[in-house]
Amino acid sequence: MSIPFVDIAIIGGGPGGLALAQGLQKNGIDTAVFERDPVRADYVQGFRLRLRQRGIDALEANLPPYLFEAFLATLGRAPAETLTLDETFARIDAPELANAEPEDTHIEKSASRITLRQILLAGLEDIVHTDKTFAHYENQQDGTVIAHFTDGSAVRSNLLVGADGAGSAVRRQRLPGLESVDTGVRRVAGKITLSEAERHGISPLLTDFNVNILPHDGRRMMITSHRVDPDASARYGSIGAGDPTHRDIPGFHFDNTTSYTWWNTAYERGELGPDEDIERLDGAELLQVLLSRVGHWDERILALIRHTDPSTVGLLKVKTSRPGAVWETGPVTLLGDSIHAMTYFRALGCNTALHDTGLLVPELVKARRRDKPLLAAVHDYEVAMRAHGYEAVRSSLTALERNLAGSRPLAAAAAR
Repeated sequence: MSIPFVDIAIIGGGPGGLALAQGLQKNGIDTAVFERDPVRADYVQGFRLRLRQRGIDALEANLPPYLFEAFLATLGRAPAETLTLDETFARIDAPELANAEPEDTHIEKSASRITLRQILLAGLEDIVHTDKTFAHYENQQDGTVIAHFTDGSAVRSNLLVGADGAGSAVRRQRLPGLESVDTGVRRVAGKITLSEAERHGISPLLTDFNVNILPHDGRRMMITSHRVDPDASARYGSIGAGDPTHRDIPGFHFDNTTSYTWWNTAYERGELGPDEDIERLDGAELLQVLLSRVGHWDERILALIRHTDPSTVGLLKVKTSRPGAVWETGPVTLLGDSIHAMTYFRALGCNTALHDTGLLVPELVKARRRDKPLLAAVHDYEVAMRAHGYEAVRSSLTALERNLAGSRPLAAAAAR
């Protein structure tokens, strides 16, 4: 049986893998994406993405103009102002939490992960292959590489790109022993539609602002909103419309057509209960656990939590990669979370993966134009990717430590 050939084979159909495919296709480079899951229903898929300039620049470079226009037109709107309250609902001065980051130039822009995926899939119907679980790869004497899948199929390529997330099977073979680190932090998050928030009399301060709840004791909570414009989405067909692949999932968590307020909070391992216990809890039960910890907070904050849609509530173990790994360049490289997974603090993860594609595509264009050898192009990408990616990992860990002030030095532990 002959093995099909594609110039660039991409393992993983998340934002990074799809943005890379868009950029390669835009530049006439033969590519294919191989994705394990036909439906993306991981928990974070139901939340918005906070935008950074690096992510926007990469999307503009990789997308054809009509899709970049659709991306801008279907963006949600987030609050532009931030305020800090304590648990009594009193306003407090915390300048270090109020839009202090230099990259917060797009704080009012909010991208639904589901809508972004609809944009990134547009025009890739013939090159995205689902139900393809990567098994292993084999380097060939002619410099190509063969990727094997669990269904017995395979593909040969000049370059294999692992864009398969924090649990990357490509990374496990390429860099054995480099695994994600459990920071010991457990995040709980949930959403309420803006219409439900209004019906239950939720304070506009919690729906119209980015709010940091900074209690005198206990853990912080962050609250923000994502407002969609149905009229804008209607101009772009399926982009911005309800995703049919999520139609049979109960609740509105995977509904990208409804405006909502969402909150998240983080605790150390064991504070909410043993992992083996809290991991078995459903959304309603998690809400009760959280309310038992913050029941002394002001009723205006508690009302937001109490009326949260339980189907949107989940627990996430916060993990990180170990920054610093260096390797000899070959016909297999890595992108996004597969090499520099980071905590959600500072909201850098997806934007950093998109930035990777903005670095890799120009290098591969140079290789195809014979301006430099392929491995030299990949090497130059990897040097730049490691520099910005590892810095983002460290920055997110520092932000995690600040959020959990007084806890053990997680960033130092993960960096070793």
